Amino acid sequence: METPTRATLRKMNIPAKAATKVKAVRGKAESLTEKVYQLLRAQILSGELEPGRELSEAELAEHFRVSKTPVREALATLRSEGLVRTFPRRGYQVVPITFGDVTELFEVRAMLEAGAAELACARITDEELDQLDRLADVVYDRYEQPSLKRFIQANRDFHVAIARASGNERLYQLAVRQIDELERIFYLGARLRDISGETKDDHHEIVKVLRSRDLAAAREIMIRHNDMTRQHLFQVLAASRKASQISL
Repeated sequence: METPTRATLRKMNIPAKAATKVKAVRGKAESLTEKVYQLLRAQILSGELEPGRELSEAELAEHFRVSKTPVREALATLRSEGLVRTFPRRGYQVVPITFGDVTELFEVRAMLEAGAAELACARITDEELDQLDRLADVVYDRYEQPSLKRFIQANRDFHVAIARASGNERLYQLAVRQIDELERIFYLGARLRDISGETKDDHHEIVKVLRSRDLAAAREIMIRHNDMTRQHLFQVLAASRKASQISL
């Protein structure tokens, strides 16, 4: 939107200083909404706000020390992303996780990432492959949140980089969405069992295949990696008390 000129403001009987103040207030409101959105999203993805948790606009506004407006707008964005849902007269709830949802997400992810890896074989650069090797080396201590957060981010960056290297923007965007939807599951699983070693080995093996420029092998290893990740997650979640956060 163009900034009104002083002449236009005079015609609208709005003093220039007042218009500047309105613009500043609007910018502040947008900044608060973004801040609340980012904080809530991070807490949902990390599991701090667990699946099924009910949320109140009033309580969140008090917690973040803001009015209800930025909280309501942030929750609306999270609802559009499928992270929260609304109930009439009850408020909001962090969307529960079901084993069925996880299965579907991994099935779609396997297809997307297998295709991305196949395309990336012919297009990825040596510099990008070197960066993938560095990302594969990131490990974590599951009892330390900053360490776990770095590992989850490195894992995301690894898979996102392969999708980007496919050179197909639509495929890249779809793959990123699937990766983000699974982030809550990765946090849960990584907290319950140290997966640093197996993830590191798998990722280095994926890089090795990509360096070979073998399209069929790249597709196969990505499908296998996703399937093994899904199986291990199901096993550790089913055997844990955390399984109460996931519905059948």
